Amino acid sequence: MSRLGRLFRRRSLERELAGEVEAYVAERADELVEQGMNRDEALSAARRQFGNPVRMLEDSREVWSFMPVENALRDLRIGVRALRHNPMFTIVAAVTLALGIGANTAIFSIIDAVLLKPLPIPDANRVVVLWEHPPKSLTTASKNSLDNQNPASPINFLDWRDRTHSFEDMAAIAWFPKGLSGAGEPREVTGLDVSAAFFRILGTPPFMGRTFTDKEDVPDGPKVVVLSYALWRQQFGADRGILGRTIRLMDEPYTVIGVMPEGFDLPYLHGELWTPVQIDRKSKSLDGRYLNVIAKLKRGVTIAQAESDLSGVARQIARERPFSNRGWGAGVVSLYEQTTGDVRKALLLLFGAVTFVLLIATANVANLLLMRGTQRQREIAVRAALGASRSRIAGQLLAESFLLSIAGGALGVVLAFTGLRAIVASATALSLPRIDGVHLDLRVLAFSALLCLLTTFLFGLAPALTFSRTDPDDALRQGVRATGRGGLRTRRLLVAIEVALSLVLLIGAGLLARSFMNEIGVERGFRTDHILTMRMFFAGPQYEDNGRRARYLQQILDRVRTLPGVEAASSAHFLPMTGIVSGSCYTRADRPEPAPGLQPSSDYLIISPQYFTTMGIPFLAGRDFNAHDTVATEPGIIVNRAFVRREFGNENPIGKRLNLCWNVTHGIIIGVVADARQTDLAVEPHPTIFLDNEQTPMYFGALVVRTALPPTGVARAVEKIIHNVDPDQAVSHIETMDDVLAESVARPRLESVLLSIFAGIALVLASVGLYGVLAYSVTQRTREIGIRMALGADSGQLVRNIIRDGIVLMIPGVVAGAAAALALTRLISSLLYGVKPADPLTFAGVCGVLLAVGLVASWLPARRASAVDPVGSLRWE
Repeated sequence: MSRLGRLFRRRSLERELAGEVEAYVAERADELVEQGMNRDEALSAARRQFGNPVRMLEDSREVWSFMPVENALRDLRIGVRALRHNPMFTIVAAVTLALGIGANTAIFSIIDAVLLKPLPIPDANRVVVLWEHPPKSLTTASKNSLDNQNPASPINFLDWRDRTHSFEDMAAIAWFPKGLSGAGEPREVTGLDVSAAFFRILGTPPFMGRTFTDKEDVPDGPKVVVLSYALWRQQFGADRGILGRTIRLMDEPYTVIGVMPEGFDLPYLHGELWTPVQIDRKSKSLDGRYLNVIAKLKRGVTIAQAESDLSGVARQIARERPFSNRGWGAGVVSLYEQTTGDVRKALLLLFGAVTFVLLIATANVANLLLMRGTQRQREIAVRAALGASRSRIAGQLLAESFLLSIAGGALGVVLAFTGLRAIVASATALSLPRIDGVHLDLRVLAFSALLCLLTTFLFGLAPALTFSRTDPDDALRQGVRATGRGGLRTRRLLVAIEVALSLVLLIGAGLLARSFMNEIGVERGFRTDHILTMRMFFAGPQYEDNGRRARYLQQILDRVRTLPGVEAASSAHFLPMTGIVSGSCYTRADRPEPAPGLQPSSDYLIISPQYFTTMGIPFLAGRDFNAHDTVATEPGIIVNRAFVRREFGNENPIGKRLNLCWNVTHGIIIGVVADARQTDLAVEPHPTIFLDNEQTPMYFGALVVRTALPPTGVARAVEKIIHNVDPDQAVSHIETMDDVLAESVARPRLESVLLSIFAGIALVLASVGLYGVLAYSVTQRTREIGIRMALGADSGQLVRNIIRDGIVLMIPGVVAGAAAALALTRLISSLLYGVKPADPLTFAGVCGVLLAVGLVASWLPARRASAVDPVGSLRWE
């Protein structure tokens, strides 16, 4: 500690030491004067007897200081001067590193928040999510895939809770948008109906008040609500007197009993408020599958043991209730995997991409240092001739590399902060999990500092070792143009590595771009232009009656259709491209009833008349719903082409009757429409049954309005009509169908754009590296080129030779990169649509682009070489 302290008071110590030396010399001179010498001779003799004071200072410094630290500080000071004297080199190297370090810092900050930080839940490793697995006939997903997850039915949840032995607690969650009124303007909020055990499992006490009790989570129990911290602040002004107050949800009174702390939420399922789910085992409608289920494992129980326990219960249920459960299984997923599973691969892909960018950047800077070091060989030789050891020379060169890393890292953090804001804004719109926690904290800054140290050795070690072995005699005799084959081989190897890494990135970006273009270019089956959409949720006491609920929606549609510019208006309980659709079973009435659990399944959509006209879906046969289709008539059914193809083949389906597993138990087919994609552009149209909202009205739905005017210009008028019919009706998600479609492909678009940006940076860096090596080669060969041209060499042939050297330099990198891409692109096969990982067109196109860029990068120094003046080059040499 004393030595470290002396580092900061070195000048004071040196002054004290110099004073002691002068005092000793003066004292000895006084003694010599007493012996008869004159004063000048005595001082000279005293100094000779004392010795070299500079050497004494160095010997003393070795005793009372850390010489490695002293040397490092000295090397840094020398490095600052050297970099300051060559500002263009410093700027280019720092910006190159900043691109790599900044990209890594930005992506790591997202990975740290989304994947690495523990979930903010006590005992989060024991919290799991339970799902039902559909029969193999209904899905192609593997058993362990997150895509193979189906919500549970209430009756199955109750049996899971009562019969399993692996769980400490289990809770059901039903996601329902709710209309909040009586507290400002009516609005839609995201409500979760949850079991009382929900809060016990997540283990977070309320900020104010309390949560539900088991006595409140019973059929016909009290209507109580717990608010989120954000909703409490936004809608109720952080009123601490909110407890005990009554608010209206779906036009029914609920008593506020608690407010949860800031940040409390289920990581994969957002909620703004929570109400008791109150499942009634005696209810007749418990077979619909709509519940999310979470549970807490008992201590010492593994996920595999819990899944075995749950699967056994699921098999028992399938035997007891085969009509709704035959072939259905159940599975257990950790809360962490449930939260991050669908984004982990994409984030790791982006992190791999930015790692490649960083490696290319370091290879580029290493090349710059090698070329600059060749120009500094005479300086290094002089240092070696004056006694500098190899370690001291290597240390000084590494100190310069460290300074470049620090400059690049500082600039990279600034770039990361700027780019991160744009990425997070896009990711927030995509509802990526835990994205709100992304920021440049100490962990991220520590990662950036580690990158600076790592890059120092990656790009600085090879030049430092190369030039620390410089032979002073040889270098001084040959001058600054001396260069060895080893340095040239290293530079060529670095360019090949840059080309290979760039090719891998470009192929990955090309595959994702083609996948995205395939997805947005697929035949959707519906139009999106000039369509306005908005979501409504109508329930509560005044809409309990089916007929009244149907008339309410029809009244709104009738008024909307009279607005100027409106061409058609309708509704659907789920909009296309929102990732949601209902499903259930059916049978043909003209065929024998299949065994329980073996009925075919279909998607179901509840729509109003004019839906197909509004969405631009053509009729292939039959008719649309009309005013004659009422609750009093036999329910009409419209099916799509996929349904007809699977169920009827070449038969005419019009007039055929179906038995339905729905609110209406039967119906007659009155129309056939073309196929349209519902959940996602990448999912083929499923067989679909369309029912009339007049005959089986739903509690929620989305209006779709086709206009001749800009859709947003009609939005306010439509909203006014809704509030004229019901002032307390909440309306949300007012947007065009074009926006809905854009949101559905936002994630693949973001992945494709980010990877393309990183691949573009890599391409630029690789081309700059190739240009730098060839340009430096031309500079080194100025005398040779001058002699050749003086002897009559053709400038065109000279240009071709240098371009050929550039292409030859790229070939190993292209071959290695293509081989690596063949292996690595298989890892992103699940992210691709309509294109194979080894797509030959993408590989050939990317290789062609890279070679074309290489040609340009080679042509520039070749053109410079052709302009060399033979006389001037020889005279300069």
